[in-house]
Amino acid sequence: TVKRWCNDGDLAFHKTEGGHRRILLSDTLEFAAQRGIPTVLEPFSPFEAEVWAGLNAVLGEDSFSEVRALAYRWLTEGNLDLITALFVMLGRNEDIPLPRLFDEGVAGFMRLVGEGWRKADLRVADEHLASQAIVEALTSLSGPTAAAAGTASSGARGAEQAGDAALVGAMEGDHHHIGALCVRVLLERVGWRVAYLGPDVPVEDFAHLQDSRGARLVCISFTPPHAPADVQRALRILSEFYQPERPYVLALGGDGVGSLPTGTLASGPFERVAAFSSSAAFQEWLEGTFPVLGTA
Repeated sequence: TVKRWCNDGDLAFHKTEGGHRRILLSDTLEFAAQRGIPTVLEPFSPFEAEVWAGLNAVLGEDSFSEVRALAYRWLTEGNLDLITALFVMLGRNEDIPLPRLFDEGVAGFMRLVGEGWRKADLRVADEHLASQAIVEALTSLSGPTAAAAGTASSGARGAEQAGDAALVGAMEGDHHHIGALCVRVLLERVGWRVAYLGPDVPVEDFAHLQDSRGARLVCISFTPPHAPADVQRALRILSEFYQPERPYVLALGGDGVGSLPTGTLASGPFERVAAFSSSAAFQEWLEGTFPVLGTA
């Protein structure tokens, strides 16, 4: 079709020495606009070329550095809606594994923001704005509609067979819940029915809701200033409320987990307990623990 457009003179191009057609991005976008053909770059005017370069770096060079730098620049310029649109676009690209996007794209961008704050290049308000832009992107990627757009069709049947209810949230006093949102999206993409509790959830509420909903999996995020001592306190409280007739697997994650070993911990009364420092580690564990769910 593209060759026909070129041969008919509708789409401008030039030929390389090897005889291949080369089409400028600007001409492609102009042609698409004239024909009413939607493209993933539509929301990013006038930064289409930079977004295209960043996307190709992710897909071709396995690097999120251009994406992170572009999002950081938009933060300093106040283009917060573009940050959200960028991560939504990347999250809907089936060629980009979600754990990589979350670990290298989302977490990498937030680390960049943190460095900017420590150098006094950014204010606390800027960090809040960056966090909110990412929260909005992850929220757009979550939910039944978003899961259906991913690979949840076969995974949903597996989740139902495995006991598909999961609780996800951030520990009490923790207002940073980006990591918990990433876990929500990962679970929903393989068919889990997730009750998302958001930030600042009292540990007792995880226990009560697990009991009332019969959740098979409980995921709790800890970020600084939470420390391993806070994790151990949460484990003690959850152990007191644990009911053997309502067994569940407990997954802990975030920088606040600190020195706790990654992987399976001593489970106590729980069916299993594990701690993670990355989305990739969590997904690998999830596939091994609930193999019937398949891959996100």
